[in-house]
Amino acid sequence: MALLVGETAQAVVRALLFAGIMGVVGVTLFAYRLAPAFDGEALQAEARVGAKRVLRLAGVLLSIVVAWRLVQQAAAFADAPELWRSAVGLVITKTTWGTGWLVQAVAVPLVLASALRERSSGGVGPFTLGAGLLALAASPALSGHAIGAPRLATVAVVLDTVHVVAAGAWLGTLAVAAWVALPLARRAPDGTMLRVLARFSPIALASAAALAASGVFASWLHLESLQALWATDYGMMLVRKLVVLAGVAATGAYNWKVVTPRLTTAAGLPSLRRSVAIELSLAVVLVAITAVLVATPLPAEG
Repeated sequence: MALLVGETAQAVVRALLFAGIMGVVGVTLFAYRLAPAFDGEALQAEARVGAKRVLRLAGVLLSIVVAWRLVQQAAAFADAPELWRSAVGLVITKTTWGTGWLVQAVAVPLVLASALRERSSGGVGPFTLGAGLLALAASPALSGHAIGAPRLATVAVVLDTVHVVAAGAWLGTLAVAAWVALPLARRAPDGTMLRVLARFSPIALASAAALAASGVFASWLHLESLQALWATDYGMMLVRKLVVLAGVAATGAYNWKVVTPRLTTAAGLPSLRRSVAIELSLAVVLVAITAVLVATPLPAEG
Protein backbone atom coordinates (compact mmCIF):
# COMPACT_ATOMS: atom_id res chain seq x y z
CA MET A 1 0.00 0.00 0.00
CA ALA A 2 2.92 2.34 0.66
CA LEU A 3 3.75 2.13 -3.03
CA LEU A 4 0.39 3.78 -3.79
CA VAL A 5 0.47 6.55 -1.19
CA GLY A 6 4.17 7.22 -0.53
CA GLU A 7 6.08 10.33 -1.56
CA THR A 8 7.19 8.86 -4.87
CA ALA A 9 3.64 7.81 -5.71
CA GLN A 10 2.39 11.28 -4.83
CA ALA A 11 4.93 12.86 -7.17
CA VAL A 12 3.91 10.46 -9.95
CA VAL A 13 0.24 11.35 -9.46
CA ARG A 14 0.99 15.07 -9.54
CA ALA A 15 2.98 14.62 -12.75
CA LEU A 16 0.10 12.67 -14.32
CA LEU A 17 -2.30 15.39 -13.18
CA PHE A 18 -0.23 18.09 -14.88
CA ALA A 19 0.11 15.96 -18.01
CA GLY A 20 -3.64 15.41 -18.15
CA ILE A 21 -4.41 19.10 -17.73
CA MET A 22 -1.87 20.05 -20.38
CA GLY A 23 -3.43 17.47 -22.68
CA VAL A 24 -6.88 19.02 -22.28
CA VAL A 25 -5.49 22.47 -23.10
CA GLY A 26 -3.58 21.05 -26.05
CA VAL A 27 -6.61 19.24 -27.48
CA THR A 28 -8.70 22.39 -27.27
CA LEU A 29 -6.21 24.54 -29.15
CA PHE A 30 -5.44 21.82 -31.67
CA ALA A 31 -9.11 21.24 -32.48
CA TYR A 32 -9.96 24.91 -32.92
CA ARG A 33 -6.71 26.44 -34.19
CA LEU A 34 -4.54 23.78 -35.82
CA ALA A 35 -7.01 21.32 -37.35
CA PRO A 36 -8.35 23.95 -39.82
CA ALA A 37 -4.86 24.03 -41.39
CA PHE A 38 -5.62 20.70 -43.08
CA ASP A 39 -7.03 20.89 -46.62
CA GLY A 40 -10.55 19.58 -47.07
CA GLU A 41 -13.34 18.72 -44.66
CA ALA A 42 -12.38 15.04 -44.54
CA LEU A 43 -8.85 15.64 -43.23
CA GLN A 44 -10.04 18.35 -40.85
CA ALA A 45 -12.68 16.02 -39.45
CA GLU A 46 -10.10 13.26 -39.08
CA ALA A 47 -7.79 15.63 -37.23
CA ARG A 48 -10.56 16.63 -34.83
CA VAL A 49 -11.57 13.01 -34.25
CA GLY A 50 -7.95 12.22 -33.42
CA ALA A 51 -7.83 15.15 -31.03
CA LYS A 52 -11.02 14.02 -29.35
CA ARG A 53 -9.53 10.56 -28.90
CA VAL A 54 -6.68 12.21 -27.00
CA LEU A 55 -9.26 14.15 -24.98
CA ARG A 56 -11.00 10.94 -23.94
CA LEU A 57 -7.67 9.45 -22.86
CA ALA A 58 -6.87 12.60 -20.88
CA GLY A 59 -10.30 12.49 -19.25
CA VAL A 60 -9.89 8.86 -18.20
CA LEU A 61 -6.38 9.56 -16.90
CA LEU A 62 -7.61 12.54 -14.89
CA SER A 63 -10.50 10.51 -13.45
CA ILE A 64 -8.07 7.93 -12.10
CA VAL A 65 -5.61 10.54 -10.88
CA VAL A 66 -8.20 12.64 -9.03
CA ALA A 67 -9.51 9.58 -7.18
CA TRP A 68 -5.97 8.42 -6.43
CA ARG A 69 -5.02 11.84 -5.03
CA LEU A 70 -7.89 11.72 -2.54
CA VAL A 71 -6.74 8.34 -1.25
CA GLN A 72 -3.20 9.66 -0.88
CA GLN A 73 -4.32 12.75 1.00
CA ALA A 74 -6.55 10.72 3.32
CA ALA A 75 -3.59 8.44 4.01
CA ALA A 76 -1.51 11.49 4.94
CA PHE A 77 -4.13 12.44 7.54
CA ALA A 78 -4.67 8.94 8.96
CA ASP A 79 -1.84 6.42 9.20
CA ALA A 80 -4.00 3.32 9.48
CA PRO A 81 -5.82 2.28 6.27
CA GLU A 82 -9.01 1.57 8.23
CA LEU A 83 -9.15 5.26 9.17
CA TRP A 84 -8.78 6.59 5.63
CA ARG A 85 -12.51 6.58 4.91
CA SER A 86 -13.27 8.74 7.93
CA ALA A 87 -10.44 11.10 6.96
CA VAL A 88 -11.87 11.74 3.50
CA GLY A 89 -14.62 14.07 4.73
CA LEU A 90 -12.15 16.04 6.82
CA VAL A 91 -9.74 16.39 3.91
CA ILE A 92 -12.43 17.60 1.51
CA THR A 93 -14.31 19.99 3.77
CA LYS A 94 -11.70 21.33 6.17
CA THR A 95 -8.59 21.95 4.05
CA THR A 96 -7.61 24.26 1.21
CA TRP A 97 -6.32 21.15 -0.55
CA GLY A 98 -9.88 19.84 -0.46
CA THR A 99 -11.13 22.95 -2.25
CA GLY A 100 -8.73 22.34 -5.10
CA TRP A 101 -9.69 18.68 -5.20
CA LEU A 102 -13.41 19.50 -5.38
CA VAL A 103 -12.74 21.79 -8.34
CA GLN A 104 -10.98 18.91 -10.08
CA ALA A 105 -13.79 16.50 -9.20
CA VAL A 106 -16.28 18.84 -10.90
CA ALA A 107 -14.03 19.64 -13.86
CA VAL A 108 -13.18 16.09 -14.92
CA PRO A 109 -16.80 15.08 -15.68
CA LEU A 110 -17.14 18.24 -17.80
CA VAL A 111 -14.13 17.18 -19.85
CA LEU A 112 -15.45 13.66 -20.27
CA ALA A 113 -18.92 14.94 -21.19
CA SER A 114 -17.39 17.20 -23.81
CA ALA A 115 -15.39 14.33 -25.27
CA LEU A 116 -18.33 11.93 -25.42
CA ARG A 117 -21.29 14.17 -26.17
CA GLU A 118 -20.60 14.83 -29.84
CA ARG A 119 -18.81 11.64 -30.67
CA SER A 120 -20.67 11.03 -33.94
CA SER A 121 -19.92 14.47 -35.40
CA GLY A 122 -16.27 14.60 -34.42
CA GLY A 123 -16.71 17.92 -32.65
CA VAL A 124 -15.54 19.00 -29.23
CA GLY A 125 -18.16 20.67 -27.02
CA PRO A 126 -16.75 24.18 -26.56
CA PHE A 127 -18.59 25.44 -23.50
CA THR A 128 -18.37 22.40 -21.26
CA LEU A 129 -14.79 21.82 -22.37
CA GLY A 130 -13.86 25.45 -21.73
CA ALA A 131 -15.36 25.36 -18.25
CA GLY A 132 -13.61 22.11 -17.44
CA LEU A 133 -10.32 23.39 -18.83
CA LEU A 134 -10.34 26.58 -16.75
CA ALA A 135 -11.34 24.74 -13.60
CA LEU A 136 -8.60 22.16 -14.07
CA ALA A 137 -6.00 24.84 -14.79
CA ALA A 138 -6.92 26.73 -11.62
CA SER A 139 -7.05 23.66 -9.38
CA PRO A 140 -3.29 23.27 -8.72
CA ALA A 141 -3.12 26.87 -7.52
CA LEU A 142 -6.06 26.27 -5.17
CA SER A 143 -4.24 23.45 -3.41
CA GLY A 144 -0.61 24.54 -3.70
CA HIS A 145 1.85 27.28 -2.86
CA ALA A 146 -0.16 30.03 -4.58
CA ILE A 147 -3.25 29.91 -2.36
CA GLY A 148 -1.07 29.80 0.75
CA ALA A 149 0.99 32.86 -0.16
CA PRO A 150 1.09 35.34 2.76
CA ARG A 151 0.67 38.24 0.33
CA LEU A 152 -0.88 38.74 -3.09
CA ALA A 153 -2.54 35.33 -2.89
CA THR A 154 -5.26 36.23 -5.40
CA VAL A 155 -2.71 37.44 -7.93
CA ALA A 156 -0.64 34.32 -7.27
CA VAL A 157 -3.62 32.05 -7.97
CA VAL A 158 -4.48 33.88 -11.20
CA LEU A 159 -0.91 33.83 -12.49
CA ASP A 160 -0.41 30.21 -11.45
CA THR A 161 -3.50 29.39 -13.52
CA VAL A 162 -2.00 31.33 -16.43
CA HIS A 163 1.21 29.34 -15.95
CA VAL A 164 -0.63 26.03 -16.26
CA VAL A 165 -2.65 27.16 -19.29
CA ALA A 166 0.49 28.45 -21.00
CA ALA A 167 2.32 25.17 -20.40
CA GLY A 168 -0.59 23.28 -21.92
CA ALA A 169 -0.92 25.67 -24.83
CA TRP A 170 2.74 25.20 -25.72
CA LEU A 171 3.67 21.63 -24.82
CA GLY A 172 0.20 20.10 -24.67
CA THR A 173 -0.65 21.37 -28.13
CA LEU A 174 2.72 20.18 -29.41
CA ALA A 175 2.07 16.70 -28.00
CA VAL A 176 -1.38 16.50 -29.62
CA ALA A 177 0.06 17.73 -32.91
CA ALA A 178 2.78 15.06 -32.73
CA TRP A 179 0.18 12.38 -32.03
CA VAL A 180 -2.44 13.50 -34.56
CA ALA A 181 -1.03 15.90 -37.16
CA LEU A 182 2.28 14.22 -37.97
CA PRO A 183 0.70 10.87 -38.96
CA LEU A 184 -1.95 12.68 -41.02
CA ALA A 185 0.70 14.76 -42.77
CA ARG A 186 2.01 11.65 -44.54
CA ARG A 187 -1.09 11.55 -46.73
CA ALA A 188 -1.97 15.23 -46.72
CA PRO A 189 -1.02 17.64 -49.53
CA ASP A 190 2.46 19.16 -49.51
CA GLY A 191 2.75 22.17 -47.26
CA THR A 192 0.21 20.94 -44.71
CA MET A 193 2.66 20.81 -41.80
CA LEU A 194 3.97 24.23 -42.74
CA ARG A 195 0.45 25.59 -42.32
CA VAL A 196 0.00 23.70 -39.05
CA LEU A 197 3.26 25.07 -37.67
CA ALA A 198 2.42 28.56 -38.89
CA ARG A 199 -0.65 28.40 -36.66
CA PHE A 200 1.24 26.78 -33.78
CA SER A 201 4.24 29.13 -33.64
CA PRO A 202 2.34 32.22 -32.37
CA ILE A 203 0.69 30.04 -29.71
CA ALA A 204 4.07 28.70 -28.59
CA LEU A 205 5.69 32.14 -28.51
CA ALA A 206 2.83 33.72 -26.55
CA SER A 207 2.78 30.76 -24.17
CA ALA A 208 6.54 30.98 -23.58
CA ALA A 209 6.16 34.68 -22.73
CA ALA A 210 3.28 33.94 -20.34
CA LEU A 211 5.27 31.13 -18.72
CA ALA A 212 8.25 33.43 -18.22
CA ALA A 213 6.20 36.29 -16.77
CA SER A 214 4.17 34.13 -14.40
CA GLY A 215 7.26 32.16 -13.39
CA VAL A 216 9.21 35.32 -12.58
CA PHE A 217 6.35 36.52 -10.39
CA ALA A 218 6.12 33.20 -8.55
CA SER A 219 9.88 33.16 -7.98
CA TRP A 220 9.81 36.72 -6.64
CA LEU A 221 6.88 35.86 -4.37
CA HIS A 222 8.20 32.60 -2.96
CA LEU A 223 11.96 33.17 -2.78
CA GLU A 224 13.09 35.37 0.07
CA SER A 225 16.39 36.24 -1.61
CA LEU A 226 18.56 35.40 -4.59
CA GLN A 227 20.67 33.23 -2.30
CA ALA A 228 17.64 30.99 -1.75
CA LEU A 229 18.11 29.71 -5.31
CA TRP A 230 21.13 27.66 -4.26
CA ALA A 231 20.74 27.59 -0.47
CA THR A 232 17.32 25.92 -0.22
CA ASP A 233 15.75 22.73 -1.55
CA TYR A 234 13.01 24.75 -3.24
CA GLY A 235 15.52 27.03 -4.92
CA MET A 236 17.65 24.16 -6.20
CA MET A 237 14.60 22.37 -7.59
CA LEU A 238 13.55 25.62 -9.29
CA VAL A 239 17.02 25.91 -10.85
CA ARG A 240 16.67 22.38 -12.23
CA LYS A 241 13.32 23.31 -13.71
CA LEU A 242 14.77 26.43 -15.32
CA VAL A 243 17.65 24.47 -16.85
CA VAL A 244 15.32 21.90 -18.41
CA LEU A 245 12.92 24.64 -19.51
CA ALA A 246 15.81 26.36 -21.26
CA GLY A 247 16.49 23.09 -23.09
CA VAL A 248 12.85 22.83 -24.15
CA ALA A 249 12.87 26.43 -25.36
CA ALA A 250 16.13 25.95 -27.25
CA THR A 251 14.77 22.85 -28.97
CA GLY A 252 11.58 24.69 -29.84
CA ALA A 253 13.57 27.56 -31.31
CA TYR A 254 15.61 25.08 -33.35
CA ASN A 255 12.40 23.52 -34.66
CA TRP A 256 11.06 26.93 -35.60
CA LYS A 257 14.15 28.39 -37.24
CA VAL A 258 15.94 25.34 -38.67
CA VAL A 259 13.59 22.38 -38.99
CA THR A 260 10.46 24.15 -40.24
CA PRO A 261 12.13 25.53 -43.39
CA ARG A 262 13.24 21.98 -44.23
CA LEU A 263 9.62 20.85 -44.57
CA THR A 264 9.82 21.85 -48.22
CA THR A 265 12.30 18.98 -48.74
CA ALA A 266 11.93 15.20 -48.55
CA ALA A 267 13.90 15.10 -45.29
CA GLY A 268 11.62 17.65 -43.64
CA LEU A 269 9.06 15.42 -41.93
CA PRO A 270 11.56 12.88 -40.52
CA SER A 271 13.67 15.74 -39.19
CA LEU A 272 10.60 17.33 -37.60
CA ARG A 273 9.59 14.06 -35.95
CA ARG A 274 13.04 13.66 -34.39
CA SER A 275 13.25 17.21 -33.08
CA VAL A 276 9.69 17.15 -31.73
CA ALA A 277 10.46 13.85 -29.97
CA ILE A 278 13.44 15.50 -28.27
CA GLU A 279 11.38 18.53 -27.24
CA LEU A 280 8.60 16.36 -25.81
CA SER A 281 11.11 14.14 -23.99
CA LEU A 282 12.49 17.22 -22.27
CA ALA A 283 8.92 18.29 -21.54
CA VAL A 284 8.33 15.00 -19.70
CA VAL A 285 11.37 15.73 -17.52
CA LEU A 286 10.07 19.26 -16.96
CA VAL A 287 6.68 18.00 -15.79
CA ALA A 288 8.35 15.50 -13.45
CA ILE A 289 10.49 18.23 -11.87
CA THR A 290 7.46 20.49 -11.52
CA ALA A 291 5.58 17.70 -9.75
CA VAL A 292 8.33 17.61 -7.14
CA LEU A 293 8.74 21.40 -6.98
CA VAL A 294 5.11 22.12 -6.08
CA ALA A 295 5.39 19.87 -3.02
CA THR A 296 8.79 21.15 -1.90
CA PRO A 297 8.60 23.40 1.18
CA LEU A 298 9.12 27.08 0.44
CA PRO A 299 12.20 28.82 1.90
CA ALA A 300 9.98 30.52 4.48
CA GLU A 301 8.64 27.12 5.56
CA GLY A 302 12.02 25.44 5.79
